[in-house]
Parts: sequence; structure tokens; C-alpha cells
Amino acid sequence: MSINRYNMDMCNGPLLGKMICYAIPLAITYILQLTFHAADLIIIGNFGSYKSMASIGTTADLINLMVNMLVGISVGANILAAQYYGAKDRKKLSRTIHTSMCFALWGGVFMAVFGILGCVSALKMIHVPDEILPKSALYMRIIFCGLPFSMIYNFGCSILRAGGDTQRPLYFLIAAGIVNVVLNILLVAAFKWDVAGVAVATVISQGLSAWLVIKAMTGARGASRLILKNLRIDWQTLKRLLAFGVPAGVQGIFFSISNIIIQGAINTFGSQAMAGMTATVCMEWLLYSAVHSAQQTTIVFVGQNFGAGKSGRIMRSLWIGFAGAALIGLVLGGIMTAAGRLLMGLFNSDPEVVAWGLKRIKIVFTTYFLCGLMDVAAGGLRGLGHAIIPTVSALLFACGFRIFWIETAFDASRTIETLVWAYPLSWIITGAVNGIFLYWFCKKMLQKSNGRASYAMLNKN
Repeated sequence: MSINRYNMDMCNGPLLGKMICYAIPLAITYILQLTFHAADLIIIGNFGSYKSMASIGTTADLINLMVNMLVGISVGANILAAQYYGAKDRKKLSRTIHTSMCFALWGGVFMAVFGILGCVSALKMIHVPDEILPKSALYMRIIFCGLPFSMIYNFGCSILRAGGDTQRPLYFLIAAGIVNVVLNILLVAAFKWDVAGVAVATVISQGLSAWLVIKAMTGARGASRLILKNLRIDWQTLKRLLAFGVPAGVQGIFFSISNIIIQGAINTFGSQAMAGMTATVCMEWLLYSAVHSAQQTTIVFVGQNFGAGKSGRIMRSLWIGFAGAALIGLVLGGIMTAAGRLLMGLFNSDPEVVAWGLKRIKIVFTTYFLCGLMDVAAGGLRGLGHAIIPTVSALLFACGFRIFWIETAFDASRTIETLVWAYPLSWIITGAVNGIFLYWFCKKMLQKSNGRASYAMLNKN
């Protein structure tokens, strides 16, 4: 199989160094992606109003809910391609690439139409105040126009990362992010387009990133090359891709549903609380992007070595993933907690908005390492081909628990602190369940591996 200079051999050589080299550009990519989004909110918060900021923030979970299935399927493309890279199966890798990108295009178009038509009804369902509803609806409609670009970028980057290439997705994001910030300043600060300016800048930058991904994939060599005239659905490949990706998408939907319910509870505290929570959620995305890089690194390294049949490297990949997620969560979470007031001030100087945000920061950021451990356990299961279990555990022990918490504990004590405690408690329960299943599957895998090794030695003797 032809390998370009950006790819990485994950099945041989020092493991820790390779995982770090893979994870660092990935973490920077995620952090920059959220930094550029934070810049959107900072610009709108300083040149618009807290109502404009709230109108954008309240749409985040709804947008995620509508697109999480497609994003989840891109995770399936990442896992399937990684396994075929590890197994050196050129034909199936090529089918996966072309099927994934074709699905990304048409799936993005379909979801864009659905989102544009249904956004107002969805906003009303989560009790968005009438004073910000028109701005929220306008923002969502423009953002959904760029959804096909976003899906092409997401699926394309998943394929590139499956082969070990985390550098070029970073370069593409930097280019698109710079364009996004410049356009934000021009459209919002200079032309006073408010939320429409933020949305238009986002769509244009997404179009640039999609073009760069396509250019990289069509310029690749060997089985990893994208040939546009060969873009079509191979139904057998799509079936496997959906088997990996749909559970990941469903899990994302469950988390979004629970977050939407929590957002609905936050909305009852008023616009200033909504603005404060919007700022902290944006900050949390930055923290999550760093922690999430450990999960994604674990998925790809486990997936490639699973395809190559190397159980020892699978186990070492898992331990490194757990250690990395915990360390990132503890260190960055602690730093961001200590700097909470300063960071809140970047988004909005209103003392009430800052006070609301600090209440969430003190609980969520100090416990964020638990989210990292939960995600790595889920990533390990997916890399091993067990995609259903993390989805079921997310449904029962994350989404279900958060809803239960709102209906019981929050109903008895209607404070923002009580509401926010739903997050770390759900991470503990869901992570423990995923960890138990991961331990069991790894134990079975090692027993089979040792059995095969013993049999081989017996035959040799």
C-alpha cells in the first residue's frame, strides 16, 4: 500500500512517541477549531450584545442534535479505514474512502434542507425567549446552508487521520480559521451584520476547508487516493460503515438531547444566565477538544492494531490513552478554573453574566478528567469493533441519568449548581460501565492471543 509522507505506521515501532506525535496536531486542531468559534462569540459579545451572544449559544445543542448522526458516521469511517490500513487491504480501503465521501456530500445536503425547514419549531420546543428567537433562527438557517461543506471536511479529515495524517487537517483549519476571524471582524465589527455576519463568515470558511480536504485526498497516492469520478456508494461498505458509525451518532444524539433538556432548564434563569452558560460551554469545548484528542488517538491506534492482530500494542495504546486523558483533564481543567474570571471577562464584562459562568466553571472544570476517562473507555470499545455498548451506556447512564437528575434533584433544589452536577455524576457512572466492558473484552482478547501463541510454539517444537 502506497503511504505518503504524512501517514504513520501505527503497528510497528515506539508506541508512546507515535501516539504523542499523532495526538498533538489533533489536539491543536480541535483547540483551534473551538478557539475560532470562541472568537465568534467574543466578537459578537463585544460588538453586539449579550442577547446576540445568547441567541448563538442557545442553538449549539440543537445544531449538534441535528448533525450528530452524520458526524458519528464519520467516526465509523475513521474506524473502518484505520482497520483496513492496519490490515493493508487496498481494495476495501478505497471503497471505504469513496463511499464515505459520497455519503458525506448527500447526507450534508439532506440535513441542510431538514435543518433550514425545522429550526424555528425546534427553537420553540426548548423555550427560547421571544426576544432572541428571530436571531437564533437566522443564525441556524445560514449555518445549515454550509452543512455539506462541514460534512465533507469532517469525513475527509476522518479518512486522513485513519492513516496517521493529523498534520494537514491542522493546516486546513488554520487557513479556514484565519479567514473566519477576518470575515467576522469585517462583517460584525465593521458592517454590523450581527449574528448573520458570524454565520456567513463560518459558512465561507467551511467551504474553504472542504475544498482543501478534497484537494489533499485527490492528490494522494495508491489506495488512499480519492478519484471524483469513482464517487459512489458501495452498499456492503456502507453497511459496515453504518454499523460502526450509527451507534456513535446515536450516542451523540443522546448527549445532545440531555444537554438540550439542561439548556431548557438554564433558559428559565433568564438571558444573563444563558449568556454566562454560553461562555462557559465555549470554554468547555476548548477543554474537551484537548481531552477528546486522547480518545480519537486511542480509537485509531487500537483500530489499526486490531486490524493487524497485535493485542500487546492494543493494550499499551489503551493505557497511554487513559493516562493522557486524565492528565490533560486535570492540568487544563485546573488552569481554566483558576483563570475563570479572566476568561469570562473576554466574552462579556457584565458582572451578572460573569457570576453565572463562574458557578458552572467551579464544578465542571475541576472534574473534567472524568469525562476524559469515560471517552477513552468508549473509544477503546469502538476501536475493537464494539460500537453498540458505548451507545447503550450513554443512553441509560448519561442521557437517562441527567434527565432523572433534573426531574428529581433539580426539581427539589432549583439552583444552577444542582443542575450542573448532572455532568460529573453522569461521567462517573457511564465511564465505569464502559470500563467494565472494555476490561472484559480485553481479557478475552488476551486469552485468545496467548492461546494462539502457545499453539504456535507447540507446533514449532
